[in-house]
Amino acid sequence: MVASGRDPAVIRLSVLGAVDIADGSGQRLDALLAQPRRLCLLTVLAVESMQGACSRERLMAMFWPEQSADRASTNLRQALAFLRRVLGDEVIVNQGRHALMVDQTRLSCDAVDRLRELRSGARALPALQRAELLAGVHLNEVGEAWEQWLQAQRHRLDALEPEEVPARPTLPALPSDPQARAAYLHGRFHWTRRPRESAKALACLEEAVSRAPDFAPAHAALADVYNTLGSWESGALAAAEAFPKAQAAASRALALDPCCAAAHTSMAYATAHFQWQWADAERQFKQALAIDPGYAHAHHWQAHLLVAQRRFDEALQAGLKALELQPLDIIINVHLAWHHWLARDAAAAIEQSARTAHLDETDHWPPFFRGMACAMCGQGHQAVDALRDACRLSSGNAVMRAGLGYVYAVADDKRSARAVLREFDVATDTQQRFAYEAAVICAALGEIDRAFARLEDAVATRSGWMAYLAVDPRLDPLRGDPRYAALERRLGLCVG
Repeated sequence: MVASGRDPAVIRLSVLGAVDIADGSGQRLDALLAQPRRLCLLTVLAVESMQGACSRERLMAMFWPEQSADRASTNLRQALAFLRRVLGDEVIVNQGRHALMVDQTRLSCDAVDRLRELRSGARALPALQRAELLAGVHLNEVGEAWEQWLQAQRHRLDALEPEEVPARPTLPALPSDPQARAAYLHGRFHWTRRPRESAKALACLEEAVSRAPDFAPAHAALADVYNTLGSWESGALAAAEAFPKAQAAASRALALDPCCAAAHTSMAYATAHFQWQWADAERQFKQALAIDPGYAHAHHWQAHLLVAQRRFDEALQAGLKALELQPLDIIINVHLAWHHWLARDAAAAIEQSARTAHLDETDHWPPFFRGMACAMCGQGHQAVDALRDACRLSSGNAVMRAGLGYVYAVADDKRSARAVLREFDVATDTQQRFAYEAAVICAALGEIDRAFARLEDAVATRSGWMAYLAVDPRLDPLRGDPRYAALERRLGLCVG
């Protein structure tokens, strides 16, 4: 007998919309959620087990197409050993020497439940079961066999007559050109590892729009890359160069597809961070979410807008929704640490930073926000240690380096802080970048007039950090000065 989804002894795998997996007691299996390739392997086995066993050779071709047969076989064995450690030995069972299947009395998968209902002619399905299979999960260095399988299952899961379900966004098919398709998927993957892999993301997505110029999501993805290259999180391009390119790419996507939620989201982000037009940005975010309420990045970036406006409760709900939809995305995970830091909850920021570091110990954002939270509560030396880690992990990214200069000042190491400040003064004057970063170091050093001068430079260069002027704890030494309130008014950030 197939176990029901209500059986408390069954492991529950959710892959329609928000991805999740929990054991029979409801405990999330975070170790597996941190391994998207292995999670996808389990999904394939769960779905294919409806028909019977799945051959090892097919799995090797899907997930390790570029590896030699011996290496692919080793990778599969290691993946299966990991899954059995996490799930128990009875969930994935051998069928002879060359095939595998899932024991469906021990693992329940919502995609399997939906396919079974479709096959039985069910007419009404819960809303969650109409969500996209493995939404937001992207795998690097996989072959066409995986992409074809995923597309085929999505088509099967969408096999209801239009009048049987409420209207919902139709996801555009990926480009037919395999090189364009791979470039788009790889570009999206590299973007989730920004800014370390932003250059790779840019190269891939420029190739994607060149090979598939009529594919709107590729233009929207390119807009996302430019948005973040010019924003506070990277600073790789001057805002005056990056944001207009982002807006042009988003406009192209909307010309191709006015219902592209990703393009509306990209445009909203640029509108908020470059033009400081808060009402227009909020309208665009609402339009994106009306088109596709399951688009995680719209919730994520809407949370940024809400934080900038001091609407922390709404922002937290938006951030949690983004995390629910994409629990494996490092940026969306660490976003909550960013939120708690700006909301002046240092303990929660440190806790979320640790939780994110558990997903990827090589990522620089968790120590960055841990350091910012430590600095906020006066733990200067711990903050310096954290920012040194962030600089090392990011290979000296400028944003991490500026953060180190700030925490040096908090820790009263003024000599080191001023050494970093000199670097950013030069960058401000020669490259039209990093004026805001220089301002926060000046503020921490007690150089108030100099800090305001650099904030004026940040306004002139449209720094992406300026959107958060009203909430940034690093600028607290300036808040009692009338010049600060005047800046808030100029940016439209005054409340009351």
